[in-house]
Amino acid sequence: MIRALCTIGLPMIGDQTMNEQFGQIQAMLVDMLTNVTGSAIEFLPRLIGAFAVLLVGWILAKIVRAILVRAVEVSLDSLLERSGLMETLERASITAQPSQIVGALAYWLLFLLFVMAAAEIVGLSAVTAAITRILGYIPSVVSAALVLAAGVFLARFVGNVVRSAGTAANLSYAKGLGAVAQTSIVVMVVVVTLEQLGVDTQILVTVITVTVAAITAGMGLAFALGSRDIVSAILAGHYLRQTLPEGEPIEVEGRRGVVEQIGPIATTFRDESGRWTVPNRRLMDEIIRQ
Repeated sequence: MIRALCTIGLPMIGDQTMNEQFGQIQAMLVDMLTNVTGSAIEFLPRLIGAFAVLLVGWILAKIVRAILVRAVEVSLDSLLERSGLMETLERASITAQPSQIVGALAYWLLFLLFVMAAAEIVGLSAVTAAITRILGYIPSVVSAALVLAAGVFLARFVGNVVRSAGTAANLSYAKGLGAVAQTSIVVMVVVVTLEQLGVDTQILVTVITVTVAAITAGMGLAFALGSRDIVSAILAGHYLRQTLPEGEPIEVEGRRGVVEQIGPIATTFRDESGRWTVPNRRLMDEIIRQ
């Protein structure tokens, strides 16, 4: 009898336990759904507010960009065209007009402010911190851009001055001198610009210094080796001017004539058949019979 009652009671106890577990799971799901729904309802106004802020910021940024482009389009574009910066931008494959670049910068700066406000509304502190760092870096970028623009203008001006001075002095390498002067200033301006951006330029300065020193040493050595004959000819010409007056009749290398001019490299003689020149160094080494 007792065994039969126990056998009948076991399924009843098992069903009751399963019902209790199912009820607990159901209660947990209801609580979870309630929490999610409550959080969503609580978060929805903030999400709508963030989207509203973004929409207002987007519209306002577009309006400011349009107004700013129209305001500086003529003056800024013509100024940079005269200064030569437009040519530099074209070489850098930047085809946009300077006024459009300024408008785009203003657009993104203003829009980022509204993005930061929207992120603050929805509680995205990481996004807010990132945008704050970006906005904090903008003054350095602006100052670097101004330094670069002024430096390029100065380099172009100095290059033109040096080129014009060399041309006025009838120097065949006037164009090269202007290019060297312009490039030197541009290199220095680039270094200063990178420093404004917070870039460590110590390695770059070292490389530039070593390169310039190597080029200078190479040019000096080449000049020293290649100018030995020229220097000796100039010294010989100086000695000849002290000892051999112009108009003096002499015989050089079997040909007799008079000294017409003692130049820095060679001496010009004249006879009845015409003129001829003899290098000063060879003239010093030859036997001159007067």
